[in-house]
Amino acid sequence: MVKVKTSMSIANPALTASGAGQKDRHSDVRTVNQDVPHTVIIVENMTVPDDRRVWQEATALVRDGWRVSVICPLAGRHTQRFEIIEGVEVHRHPLPFEARNVFSYAIEYSIAIFWEILLLLRIGLKNIDVVQICNPPDILFIPALLAKVFGGAKVVFDHHDLTPELYAEKRGKAKGLLYRMARFAEKCTFLTADRVISTNRGFKEIAMTRGAKKEAEVDVVYSAPDLGLIRPGAKNISLKNNKDYLLLWVGIIGSQDGVNLLLDAVETLAEQRDDFQLLIVGEGPERSLLMADAKARGLDACITFTGFLTGHQLQEAFSTADIGVGSDPKNDFNDRLAMNKVMEYMAYSLPIAMFDLKENKQIAGDAALYAHNNCPLELADNIQALLEDAEKRAQLGSIGRQRLEDGFSWSQQRTTYVSVFNQLVEKEELA
Repeated sequence: MVKVKTSMSIANPALTASGAGQKDRHSDVRTVNQDVPHTVIIVENMTVPDDRRVWQEATALVRDGWRVSVICPLAGRHTQRFEIIEGVEVHRHPLPFEARNVFSYAIEYSIAIFWEILLLLRIGLKNIDVVQICNPPDILFIPALLAKVFGGAKVVFDHHDLTPELYAEKRGKAKGLLYRMARFAEKCTFLTADRVISTNRGFKEIAMTRGAKKEAEVDVVYSAPDLGLIRPGAKNISLKNNKDYLLLWVGIIGSQDGVNLLLDAVETLAEQRDDFQLLIVGEGPERSLLMADAKARGLDACITFTGFLTGHQLQEAFSTADIGVGSDPKNDFNDRLAMNKVMEYMAYSLPIAMFDLKENKQIAGDAALYAHNNCPLELADNIQALLEDAEKRAQLGSIGRQRLEDGFSWSQQRTTYVSVFNQLVEKEELA
């Protein structure tokens, strides 16, 4: 492949995960190097740089010499429609509300598709070598197909979620018009994609069966944190709320994430001891309901809902925590997911208490204690066992960190990820 490895003139890549170089991170200079291959990453359900997986992917390509643009929604503190961060050109679009039902999801996705197509046209279809689409939702094949048909771009599907299974879990049935539409959209996504990047081996199997992709067309890239950027920092003891121990939960607070089961476990635990604080870090459609539920149970004194945290604040939470907690219940959907939070707990050498999900068990192994049958009482017992045994906490934390270093670190995943894009450009040039 003839690829010009020229320094990008559009950014200062000085930022580290600990926040160093924050001042130099942003630029609004729109001069770009046209002599390098260009990929556009489209993500709808989160913005960047808050989406850790997408951000690591984008910056990995920049460091490999690619020009990278990301199309994503405006969200939270990220209110600029265009900026350049660490060499990545970020194009954000409005998304006026967060959907809660079928009708509002249809409106949300329609608005997102409109802006994604508009921004692709502004970037220029002929200026794009590869488009990466990240689900959910599974309808991002629409803008990708536009770039593929009219711009000749290759398409990579970064498979984050199983939308049909998620629908079936929420609705309690794997049938009906909406389920068939979810399967159809997934099929269209696989058909549009030239390559698929799966977040675990189970997803790869689905790409090869339901998606009819050849094994050579599917690569596994785990959503592993970059261990080179993770430096456990100073503890923020105030997070413990004058308690001895801090439990940490991180994620999107949705109906499928089992935070209600975690409240059940904490309620049981609080009957036995009052020396712990639970920190729930994240946003989502169920947050306000769960906050009200915690208050109604009299648990608001031992549970803190922080909202979404990033950078130094998130680092403080991980560094201060004594135990990482997972609450995702065991079902056909969650069993197939490799949860980001599990690898993040392992990166910070935290022992884990969670339910016995198939993919998570393969990753965490002996670094966790597992509750069965989605039983909050057993989850509470496992947390209790870890609270009472400092040696056990240290042992599990050490095992988790070592497992991550040995088989799942981002330095390993990054090589696989970047090679997919380089292979696509190679094939295009050879053709």
